[in-house]
Amino acid sequence: MKLNFLYLTYFIFILVSFSCKDNFNPKAPFKEQYVLNCIVRGDSTAQIATLSKTYDVTGFDPNSNNIDPSISGAQVYLKWNGTLYQLRDSSIARTDTSRYKDPIKFYYTNAIKPAANDSLEIMAIPVPGVLLSSKTKVPYFVSFGTSPYIIQGDEIALDYGWTAHDLNDYYLPQMKILYQKRNESPTVTHTFIVPLDYVTVNGVETPVYPTVSPAPGIEFLRSNIDRALLQVSNGDDKSNYKFLWIDFELLVFDQFLAGYISTTNGFLDNLSIRLDEPNYTNINGGLGIFGAYVYNVFQISLYDQYLESLGYTP
Repeated sequence: MKLNFLYLTYFIFILVSFSCKDNFNPKAPFKEQYVLNCIVRGDSTAQIATLSKTYDVTGFDPNSNNIDPSISGAQVYLKWNGTLYQLRDSSIARTDTSRYKDPIKFYYTNAIKPAANDSLEIMAIPVPGVLLSSKTKVPYFVSFGTSPYIIQGDEIALDYGWTAHDLNDYYLPQMKILYQKRNESPTVTHTFIVPLDYVTVNGVETPVYPTVSPAPGIEFLRSNIDRALLQVSNGDDKSNYKFLWIDFELLVFDQFLAGYISTTNGFLDNLSIRLDEPNYTNINGGLGIFGAYVYNVFQISLYDQYLESLGYTP
């Protein structure tokens, strides 16, 4: 899943014509504000934050700005278990230089790996006299209960459920096939993501994958798992493929990430356009998001007879 990091987005306003004499201006008066983003990972010691400021443009297209609003040289701290950790100022070369040419600026530490339900605070001083701050808690890991831990080949569907410790949490599930190629040297473990479903749009069949949801469970049709396993070889000699197992992965987002996701995406569908989409923030003194997530994985075995029924050699 790419759940890489969540950033605040800038929205493009849609101009419409009105049959009235009043002028319509989609731009509010500009106010410079500082933006702090940090998503704490409960499965890693590497924690990263970004710091920037809002900007104005001539016209209505925010993408016309080509001056990177990121800020370096600031003081950024994470407080965990009563200890204050200062994040290091760093940068990395930008792979896409079509808009910004400068390296990507960020702040990081490799000294923090919080446990479930740990409290954290973040503080940033972009310029003297300005303080940005926020607090959060790391979500609990889940328990998968009686979820099926093996695929035999006679199931119609496989239901995966987990214990919801906090009703404000959101979840992002993913089913990932792990396999190797027997004729490949050195041996590499490959992955293939199982679609939740398939839809046909304009005559083209497209896979659909799970999305972020507050529901503490999900169902995968066995027919879609079969199809994914068969797509791995994609017409090649099936005897060249060795299947290891399937990982059912689950990201659990805390209430602030859940709030950000539901506020910015929860009301949208394929036919909706919102001109008044709100800016979600839990940063005191500025804008941005300070949240946390944890990574869970549940291993699913594959029966030899099931693989043989698909034409594979166990």
